[in-house]
Amino acid sequence: MLSSLSDSHIQKKVLATAQLGAGHSDGYLSVSSTTLRFEPFNQTYGLGPYLIHRDEISKVEPTYGKGGGFIPVVAEAITITMADSRQYQFVLADAAGWIALLQPAQ
Repeated sequence: MLSSLSDSHIQKKVLATAQLGAGHSDGYLSVSSTTLRFEPFNQTYGLGPYLIHRDEISKVEPTYGKGGGFIPVVAEAITITMADSRQYQFVLADAAGWIALLQPAQ
């Protein structure tokens, strides 16, 4: 279980929605100095839990939360792209703040 893993102090935590196509799952997104975690309220949906190592993030960009997987309906969302090209999308408050916090060092 993710919550039993030791990690650095949590810097920020917010209610968020993980989105994959038309699928979505609500939960908590939290960030520490080394990891980003998404812990869904309902783990049976298959969207999480996620444990993302911050040093594997290649870029973080603004995006839209989408209704039905393709109709943009919410502007407060981010896409996280990993070094291996995997992507994670989250709808959350203060997307610009999360982008600034998670952006990898250049």
